Amino acid sequence: MPICIHDREAHGDTLKIIKSEAKGLRGVLHCFSGSLEMAREIWKLGWFVGVDGPLTFKNSAKLPEIVKAAPLDMLLIETDAPYLAPTPYRGKRNEPAFVVEVAKKIAEVRGDSLEKIAETTTKNAENLYTRLQ
Repeated sequence: MPICIHDREAHGDTLKIIKSEAKGLRGVLHCFSGSLEMAREIWKLGWFVGVDGPLTFKNSAKLPEIVKAAPLDMLLIETDAPYLAPTPYRGKRNEPAFVVEVAKKIAEVRGDSLEKIAETTTKNAENLYTRLQ
């Protein structure tokens, strides 16, 4: 099974642990909140970056830059339900149906179609979570 890590304000420690203790394993940094530099290190290790509702927030500074720079085959679209509902549902209880708003924002930031984002990120999830296939 792949590893799913929700790193919160422990970016350096998390990266250090993944590099030393998770060799040969695959996973995702769920609800990614690190820097572009950290994301690049994660991608080098073959791990995914999970993108959630915060990408759609007006004050999201780092995430659009990370999403734009990301290899598309290293992104996952996620929900952090019941938290972090994307715009236009911000402040409400989040639910999985709202991930389409995250997909729309990724498409906008990258200049890709929603269909391409949906298709590719679905394949990414299937590649990481092989039991989905």
